[in-house]
Amino acid sequence: SDPGGAMDIFCLYIRVKIKADMVDEFKQRFSVLAKHVKDHEPLTLSYELCASDQAADEFMIVERYPSRKELEDPHQQSAPFKAFKEWWTGSGAVLEKSGMSCIETGVGYMQK
Repeated sequence: SDPGGAMDIFCLYIRVKIKADMVDEFKQRFSVLAKHVKDHEPLTLSYELCASDQAADEFMIVERYPSRKELEDPHQQSAPFKAFKEWWTGSGAVLEKSGMSCIETGVGYMQK
């Protein structure tokens, strides 16, 4: 990792609360998208769905890219992303959503 933060790794952290009867569908749909990202977006550094250890319907989506540019294209331009987003926004599955985008500082580490 670059102690000066010059790599400018761009991150998204998105916390969601999912309608209880739609959790399984949410996880299944996200897994399809995550497989696409792994197979077709080689520059994406991390793309992970984390489940809360306190609530079965709460999740954190962690995304890491070399820069914001890779989020915007190819990720947000892909057909699997657009299909997931359409479901995400139109299905009523998402009860709460919050999050932030940020740049890694290089202080500490993401993986050893």
